[in-house]
Amino acid sequence: MRPIMAGGLAALAAAFPLAVLAPVPARAAEPGSVGDFMIMDVCVDASDRIVANLVPGDAGCTRERDIRVGETPPYELRNFLNPGRGCTYDGGSIIRINRPVERNGQTRIVSSNRPVPPGPCSGSRDARADEDGAGEGGASIQWYDKGYGFIMGSYSPVALSIYQTPLCRDGDTSSRRFFRGWVIAPTEVPAAGQSGYGVFRSRLATGAASSLPAACPTRYRQALTTWLVTPMRFTSGREMVSIVSGHFAQASRDGLSPGATMQMEQTYWTRAFGLSRWEKWARDDWVHPRSHRPAVELARELKKRGRCGPPAGGTFDISPRTRFTDAPGSDDLYARIIVDPQTGERRRWVMTLCEDYTNIHKRPADTPLEDVSAIADPAYWRP
Repeated sequence: MRPIMAGGLAALAAAFPLAVLAPVPARAAEPGSVGDFMIMDVCVDASDRIVANLVPGDAGCTRERDIRVGETPPYELRNFLNPGRGCTYDGGSIIRINRPVERNGQTRIVSSNRPVPPGPCSGSRDARADEDGAGEGGASIQWYDKGYGFIMGSYSPVALSIYQTPLCRDGDTSSRRFFRGWVIAPTEVPAAGQSGYGVFRSRLATGAASSLPAACPTRYRQALTTWLVTPMRFTSGREMVSIVSGHFAQASRDGLSPGATMQMEQTYWTRAFGLSRWEKWARDDWVHPRSHRPAVELARELKKRGRCGPPAGGTFDISPRTRFTDAPGSDDLYARIIVDPQTGERRRWVMTLCEDYTNIHKRPADTPLEDVSAIADPAYWRP
C-alpha cells in the first residue's frame, strides 16, 4: 500500500474516513497530475504554437500539451450517434470541450457540452436515452488540490447539482466548500494497472451555487469512489491509458464495498482529451423508478443502439471487499461482476447508459468558444 498524499491516511482521517490504493499487477506507468487528465491537449510546433490541422494521436503530432486559458482548440469532442441511413460519417449529437477557465485569478476546468445542430447524420437522439438527463446543454466544474481531483458541481437541463463537503466553514464563502464532493482520483495519478478507493462525505444540493446559505450542512452522506488506471479502447478505436473513476451513491458501513447501493456512474479521463466517456451502471435487479423498466432491458437496448463500445474490462481488486471482474455469458449487454472476496457474494451490474466522447471533429477556423458564464457559477471560483 502506498500513501496518496503527504502525511498518509492519518492526515485524511478528520475530513475523510478512508482512502487507499490497492496494488494490482502493474503495466507501463503513465505518471502525472490528475489535472493533465481533465484538460484537452493540443498539438504544437517547436515554438509551442498550436498546429491547427493535427489532433493528439495523429502520426504527425510529435509535441502536445494541455490547452491554456484563452486558447481555442482546433478540434472538438463529440459522442457517437450511429446514425445509419447510409451516412458516411457520424456527426454525433453532443459537443464537449474540456478547458481551463480563469476568473479573478482563480482557474477551474469547465467541461461543457452543447447540442450538435440537427442534420441528416447528426443531432437527433433517442428520447429514451435521456431518461436520466445524461445529455445536452450543460457543464461540470472540476479542480484538484494536493490530494485529489474532483467535480465541484454540474449543470444539466435536469438540475443544478452542487456537492458540499466537510471542508465548508460557516460564514466562509470560499469555493473550498465544494472541494472533494465528487472525487475522481488521487492528484498523483497511480501507475497503469493500479486501482484504489476512498470513502468521501458530501451533501448534494440543487440550485445555484451562489445562492447557498452561508451556514454549512450539519449532516453529510458517505459515498464510495473507486478508481483504476488501465488501457482502454474507446468507441473511436483509439486506445489510451485512462483513469476509470466509479462513483457509488453510498458505501457499506465499513467503507470497503458499495453495500446496498443499486447504481453508480463511471467516468473515463484521458491525458489527450480530458473527460472522454461517461457510463451509468445499475445492479441487474434495479428497476427505473419513472419508466419502470428493468435495468437488464435498458442495458440490452443500449448495446443494440451501438453508440458505445465495450467498457473497461479485466479483474481489479479495489479493496479487501470489492473486486471488479468480467461477467461471462453477457453477449447481449455490457456487464460486470462485483465480488466480495471475504463473503463470496457476487452481484451482476449492467451498463444502462453511455456517452463516448472520442468522436473527434475539426472546428472551423476562428470559431470562438461559447461563453460558459451562464452555466458555470462564479461561486466555484471564489478563493
